[in-house]
Amino acid sequence: MKTLILFSPVEVRKTLEGLPSLAALLPDAGEVGVDSEAWPGVVRKTDLEIYRWLANTGYAHLSEVVGQLERASAAGCTFSGLLTTRSREQFASHTSELLVADDLLNRGYGVNTIDRSGEASPDLRVEGEGIDVAVEVYSPRELLPVDACRDDVKDLLNNADIPADYNFRAETKLEQTIPPEPQQFDPWAPSKFLELTREEVFEEIRYDVESALAELRPLDKVYRHPGTPLLTTVEIEDVERSPGHGPVRYGSYSYPGFSGYSPAGVFRTIVERAQKKAKKRQAEGVDASARALVVDLTGTKIAEDLLRSPAHMRGAEEAVKGIDPKEHGLDVIAFVVRVLPRGLAAVLTIADDTTLSIHEVQAMFGQTA
Repeated sequence: MKTLILFSPVEVRKTLEGLPSLAALLPDAGEVGVDSEAWPGVVRKTDLEIYRWLANTGYAHLSEVVGQLERASAAGCTFSGLLTTRSREQFASHTSELLVADDLLNRGYGVNTIDRSGEASPDLRVEGEGIDVAVEVYSPRELLPVDACRDDVKDLLNNADIPADYNFRAETKLEQTIPPEPQQFDPWAPSKFLELTREEVFEEIRYDVESALAELRPLDKVYRHPGTPLLTTVEIEDVERSPGHGPVRYGSYSYPGFSGYSPAGVFRTIVERAQKKAKKRQAEGVDASARALVVDLTGTKIAEDLLRSPAHMRGAEEAVKGIDPKEHGLDVIAFVVRVLPRGLAAVLTIADDTTLSIHEVQAMFGQTA
């Protein structure tokens, strides 16, 4: 069961005062969701994913992305899916579309979002500097059960509708054995295990967390995922009754990524998925002169490894060797990462320079100064 997001309508209104384009697209915060049980009349709760950002702009990275949404909206882009979705996975996909649009706007291009219909269509149309490009954005997430486990626990600990303030820590990891068992070298093992066990374990965690907080007592417990070497630890301390203005909670999370693996090998699976996405030919839905697929690696665990290691990067380059974007009706396939504070930059680009020159591709997706 999804944990609803707690928010203060007063604080959300203050945030939106400086964001007129975004504010015009949203209902009044006092009419969103339902009243909190712990802080009635002061705090509300909702399953609208956009409130992950609006309720937490005290965090710099969330304030930044809300600013990007305002800039893109002011430029005429519309992200109705981002504003209305109740799905965490869809919210991540819509976020990638926003990041790509904002980056291209910052590079001086005109960007239009394409309204979704029953027909195949791209996400963006980009014009300027002599180009007209239909852009489809794809945001692969290679460890979905791991992400879901993290988000379930994180949402519970941040948004429990119980009048308690506290500090917390949550961690999921593989129990190490000597000698090591084969699954310790399988990069997909945690994801496979969590796909089978996360819902059962989460319900146990939910019961214990809510019981402890209701009694204003700490919690320190390790949960074994049945039939696997996975362990999830949840610690809650410094528990105090919350005053009437709303919750104050601080914590940290860690969860299993890839280990004992080849980043280039995992990247190869992303390339395969990107090609499947390209075969849908969504970028052909508008009459642009060129077409691009942007693969946003922000939600993956491997981009940093590729960038840090020339050997891994060479392996990634081998994974894309021989791919012809023209076979999928494309001129460019760009694998990009977020490079703060400048925006997005391509890790690898596959391009056919018949329609777009290498200079034009670099201007759209390359590293900016």
